[in-house]
Amino acid sequence: MGRSFDFLLAGAALIVGILLLTGHGEIFLKGGNTQLRKAKYDEDKMSKGSGVALILIGIMTFIDSYTETLAAKLIYVALLIVIMVGLGFYVKLKCTKTPETKDKISKKNK
Repeated sequence: MGRSFDFLLAGAALIVGILLLTGHGEIFLKGGNTQLRKAKYDEDKMSKGSGVALILIGIMTFIDSYTETLAAKLIYVALLIVIMVGLGFYVKLKCTKTPETKDKISKKNK
């Protein structure tokens, strides 16, 4: 693929990542069973974690657009996998609502 497509992907990832990180990108978390997701996960934390992951992916894609070697491409893919696995663990461990966080959220909304 061309370098311009890499720039387009990197720019989109950075923009969406910044929107998610600042709390303005909730539209990008839509899809699936939203009622179940809202009951199970803290969407603010999930939004910030997804924003950080997308910013990292955008930066890596921008850097990767200037590399040509196979080793650099393999490192890029490996780092993408690490970021996605890290995001999965973050969502599972830090964003899952517990009874204590549900009480805090209900008090905060009152």
